[in-house]
Amino acid sequence: MGSQASDASMSRAELVDAWRERRRARRTQSDDGAAGSSGPDGFALRRWRRAGVFGADAVQRVERLLSDLVGTTPGEGEEPDWALGTLRQCLDGDPVAQLPSAVRALLEHRTVDDTATAMTVIHACGLPWLTPHGQVRLEHLLGSGPDLLPREGRPSTFEDGSGAFALQYALRHDELTVLPRLVQDRVLPWAPLGTVDDLIDAGAVTRDDLPWERRSDPWERSYLRARLAPELVNRQTAEAIGWQQYLLRVRFLDGQDTESEEGELHDLLQRAAEGDTSVLKQLEYTLPRTLVLRLRHIKDGALTGNWEPDILADRGLWRLMSALWEPKAAVQPRRSAFHALAALRHAYDCICAGDLKRARAQVNRFLDDEDGDPLQYAEALNMSAYLALLDEDLNTALIALTRVAATQQAAEPNFALLKLRQATPRNDRPHPSNPYLELGLPNQSAVWKQRYRDLRREFVDDREEAARLNRAMRRIQQAEQQEDWSDFFVLPLDATVFQFPDDPPVTLVPPVEPMPRQTASYSSDDAETVRRRAVADLLPTLLNAPRRPDHQHRTTS
Repeated sequence: MGSQASDASMSRAELVDAWRERRRARRTQSDDGAAGSSGPDGFALRRWRRAGVFGADAVQRVERLLSDLVGTTPGEGEEPDWALGTLRQCLDGDPVAQLPSAVRALLEHRTVDDTATAMTVIHACGLPWLTPHGQVRLEHLLGSGPDLLPREGRPSTFEDGSGAFALQYALRHDELTVLPRLVQDRVLPWAPLGTVDDLIDAGAVTRDDLPWERRSDPWERSYLRARLAPELVNRQTAEAIGWQQYLLRVRFLDGQDTESEEGELHDLLQRAAEGDTSVLKQLEYTLPRTLVLRLRHIKDGALTGNWEPDILADRGLWRLMSALWEPKAAVQPRRSAFHALAALRHAYDCICAGDLKRARAQVNRFLDDEDGDPLQYAEALNMSAYLALLDEDLNTALIALTRVAATQQAAEPNFALLKLRQATPRNDRPHPSNPYLELGLPNQSAVWKQRYRDLRREFVDDREEAARLNRAMRRIQQAEQQEDWSDFFVLPLDATVFQFPDDPPVTLVPPVEPMPRQTASYSSDDAETVRRRAVADLLPTLLNAPRRPDHQHRTTS
């Protein structure tokens, strides 16, 4: 009876509205578990219209939104009391037209996510709270509006303060290359890292833009520097961002083992540095064009023994250059540090090969330059003494060794050997040669037996050479049995003086390339982050009071 009396006091229009609202309430249940509730009654629905909220479902969603805003802590700054009071008044059953402006005032102190969530609710409920332009842009962002907007329909540069709307529009329509410079400057501090990578790949952001200076995260700053300015990255930074290719290059340049697989760049470079000429063709296919030309200059220089100064300065190339070059005459040691070492080794190789004429020519050429490396000069004097010994020219040998023994203690046994030989009748003197050198080995080499067998097989039909090898073998065996090598002239004095440096071939190592991107290209998650930022940026388009709805107003009924 009470319900009938109440209905009787209402106009026909109000009865129809109330019936419609009850029907909507029966169809729509609360999303947060309010099942079984009939929702707001007709009286409440009519009051909510003052705030531009139409329909039971919209009322319930707005109430949840307002409750969340009232119950959560502000992001920054102090929220206006009047705005909080307005929200509480609406939640207490007295909605007012100032609700949109109160929501805007609170959201100005909240996070981007809070604002985007609120704007999404406004859109879902069809609330007439935004300006017409704001409404069109919100519908565009949330998918219910047009995908393409005319230029006048998009926010101006002034309105799009963060650049989010322009960025999402460019992402949506593949227009990153035409993104205005001002927009780039605005989005670089906050855009997802993957989106910044998209801008880099599109050529919209370059090293000249210094994007790493715009990021707050240290890892991202290092990553962007590695992507655009790798020469600014150091080992510590590369380790921090896990840039393995950079670290592999650094280890190689430091002379460390890179554990590269066969055929990979650093494996080929290492083998080339060790003098393996068989890898040069494959290396040409691996190196960039500029370094391929350099490698060809190295090979061309080996035809005459002439190389450009920067090639000669790369000590890591010396083994390769030596392997490619076979001197046709005595090498001039004054030309470079490489030529000096090559001259010393050439003299030694000639002695081991029994080519004493060429050995003397090379040693004499070396002794003409007294301003070179003192250790190398001492070895040249020692070889000069040995060659004189082979000729039984003991006085000349002693003169040479006197100069060596003054600085090299290792030469003292040779000096003593010459003095003893000088005091021994010629017919009682042992053979002057060092049998190890006759086998092409340094003094007291442990591999002499294998070397002897290899040479015997090589000269199996040469009786004279076989006799020389057998004599050397017997002399070494006798020395080992007696544990006395004092009859053998020590050469070299210090084997390390003859060794090539172990430096890496730095001028053949390609420059560090930009780090490949480590983020997903055109990630949907990144696009969603940009879109939500653009949605949040529509906050200024919220009105002070709801627009007056027309007959086409969308509700959630």
